[in-house]
Amino acid sequence: MFNIRLANETDIKQVFELSNDELVRANSINKDKIEWEDHVNWFNQRIKNMDEPFYIAETPDSDFVAQIRFNKEEDGFVISVSIDKNFRGKGFGGQIISAASAKLGKKPIIAYVNTNNISSQKSFIKAEFVLDGDKIINDETYLRYVLS
Repeated sequence: MFNIRLANETDIKQVFELSNDELVRANSINKDKIEWEDHVNWFNQRIKNMDEPFYIAETPDSDFVAQIRFNKEEDGFVISVSIDKNFRGKGFGGQIISAASAKLGKKPIIAYVNTNNISSQKSFIKAEFVLDGDKIINDETYLRYVLS
């Protein structure tokens, strides 16, 4: 249902706007608003990093739906997902997570989900991630989900 492709230069503004969305910031590990200059520097470096894929989910009509990033860590890849407000609450999270995880093609994949973010918890469970404890990050508790 969604096309998952690598992010490119044309995505910079939509990713910036999504990253600064109030709900995205509230559920992120880093709660601070992102400044444009910082975003440009980060984004331009990030899209060149083929070891840590950065995907965009879009509709068949090329409407921007979500960003999905994978950060390589010693015990696997940590996934980060943000869905555009126009596509939230429709049950697409699990599909997007599954499709991006399949495209990555490497495991394990780890997700840290804010304990208050029930919709993300449900999305990762739908995508067959298994709850594997929790972790304190920046003085907040995040649930740890793993796809093995």
